[in-house]
Formats: sequence, structure tokens, C-alpha cells
Amino acid sequence: MEKGIRQFGAIGQVGGAFVCDNRGEVIVSSSPAVLATVTMNTIGREVGRAFFALEAAHRAARRLDFRFDSWRLLAQDIGDAVLFVVCEPDVDMALVRMTADVVAAAWEQDPRVRKRLDARRSDREQLINVSSLDHSALQSWTLIQSR
Repeated sequence: MEKGIRQFGAIGQVGGAFVCDNRGEVIVSSSPAVLATVTMNTIGREVGRAFFALEAAHRAARRLDFRFDSWRLLAQDIGDAVLFVVCEPDVDMALVRMTADVVAAAWEQDPRVRKRLDARRSDREQLINVSSLDHSALQSWTLIQSR
């Protein structure tokens, strides 16, 4: 997996990449890490929730592209995990997406990577704890599930 992560370093305006399991916990990150581990875990959990909510609403997505003033984040669902690439705003996102596709395809064929991901397998559903949702969030979740 580390070799795949290093491929993003060759792309201009890419700060780094990391992979989180479906619980949002970091499996691997570029070296040096582009963000603090706690930040990567938080991003992993929230994006996992977003992918799960989209799936529950019958609007499943494979990629999410978040744009901020000073950075950009590509999140690509790879099934048992999510690949994240942290970039500058003006990055060639087509090149980043193509690299993500190539890396994900290589990981799918690599028995060592599959074993590593299988060991961390979990469902994203556990990221949603209905009992901990406030009233507004519960209404939103109920609406999503009713679609």
C-alpha cells in the first residue's frame, strides 16, 4: 500500500495521501503524514458517514471531491476502505483521479493489500449511532432512510 501512496507524491500540488478503513481509522499514510493522525481519523469517519448516507439514500457515490479555500480533498471509495488525497486548490484533479484509479486497481489485485484490508473489514453502518443524533440530525437521517 505504501508504494501506491507514494505515487501521489509525484503529482504536482499534491501534499500527500492516506487510507482509512470503514470505521475511519488510518491504515496507511504518506510519509511525512500530510495531516495529524487524529485529523485523518476524523476525516475518515465523516467521509465514511457521507458515503453511507448517500448509499442509504440510493445515491451511492464512488468519489467525493471537497473544495476549500486553501486545499482540496479527493475521497475515493475502495470498498473496504477510503483513499484520500490532499491537494492544493489548483491541482490537476483529472491526473489525481486517474492515479487513484490505477492505485486502487493495483491494490485490488495485490494479495498482500487484500489481506491487509480484509483484516480491517467493517461496515460503515456502525458509523451512524442513531441514539447519539440530535433532533435535527435524526430528522435528516430518517429522511435519508425513507428514500
